Amino acid sequence: MDTEPARPTLAFIYDRHATLTTGTLDERILRCRRYAVERGWVIAGEWVDRGDPALTNWLRPKWDQLVYAIGQAAAPPVCLVDSWDRISRDDSWRGILRMAVYQAGGYCATAAGEDDRDPGHGRTAVTAPLALRGRP
Repeated sequence: MDTEPARPTLAFIYDRHATLTTGTLDERILRCRRYAVERGWVIAGEWVDRGDPALTNWLRPKWDQLVYAIGQAAAPPVCLVDSWDRISRDDSWRGILRMAVYQAGGYCATAAGEDDRDPGHGRTAVTAPLALRGRP
């Protein structure tokens, strides 16, 4: 009986950074890389929205590219961030962006050990922001 070996998890590292100095960005990316390696995950790449796109919750070209890549992944994908704030500081938008990863076939996790798969450890119920509920 031939069994196919389990495919390793693919880590899609994401961050957003608005300033020109990169010291803190480099530290966050390094924490994510270490976290992935400690778990035996294969790093699929790094996506960083810089400048103005890092300050908005929409028009995030690198986030969109990451979600697309997750949807094309040939192994289990995880969007890895240093902390939930790296996705968005706004709870509603963070939920919406995390839902996009889920719909593409992945889940989100932080380098602190929180993830969307484990209730009570970062999992969020994603719903439309209050202002958008009930609208077509």
